[in-house]
Amino acid sequence: MGIAELAKEYGVRNLRIFAPMSRLQYIGLIPGIAFRTSDQPEVETECFISEDRYKVDENYKVTLQAMKPEYGSHHFYQSDFDTIVRDSEDRYRIYVLTIDGYQRIG
Repeated sequence: MGIAELAKEYGVRNLRIFAPMSRLQYIGLIPGIAFRTSDQPEVETECFISEDRYKVDENYKVTLQAMKPEYGSHHFYQSDFDTIVRDSEDRYRIYVLTIDGYQRIG
């Protein structure tokens, strides 16, 4: 099941994705400007789906926003994200929030 179907079934706010992300590096000269470098290791990061820019039901892009701000966000085309999750189940895991905590669904 793709991310759009999961969002429709469980609700966007109830989904959590654990994905590899690296820390952002901030430039001291210009406040608010950050970038990623290849020398920063990727760590498993808890993310939620942000719909500030792209809506999941539009089937265009999905934004994973890290729960910790120092990891920022990643934008994916939904079809690419679905393929990544399917092919890398050990690196990208989808959970739904329940009363008892997290339940893995993807």
